[in-house]
Amino acid sequence: MFIVLRKVGGFYHVFDEDSYILNCLFNYKIVGNRVGFPISAINKVINVLEEKKINYELDGKKINFKKKNNYAKFLEKGRVKYNFKMDIERIYDNLDKLNSKDLKEILNFIERKLDERLSNN
Repeated sequence: MFIVLRKVGGFYHVFDEDSYILNCLFNYKIVGNRVGFPISAINKVINVLEEKKINYELDGKKINFKKKNNYAKFLEKGRVKYNFKMDIERIYDNLDKLNSKDLKEILNFIERKLDERLSNN
């Protein structure tokens, strides 16, 4: 498995599952099924991919870490992180629909639960 970095005009794009990895590592926003970033960021991206030992392909050249490849590990992390972000956005959208009294009640509940969890750690 390789992250395929495609140059499109002044940007590089990754698609589909590769998007979750770049979203996880760089917080690049997933739009549709892709992530894009400016050409000027390519060295930063490559350095992190190499540091994390994630296989990638750039301009037809494949960098393969073979058995040390962490693509699958970061894909799973990326999916989990992205799904949490989507859950939080959905909750935020729903909270935004509440009146101030109901919103305050729910926020107080969340704060109490967070305080309980954090004090138990």
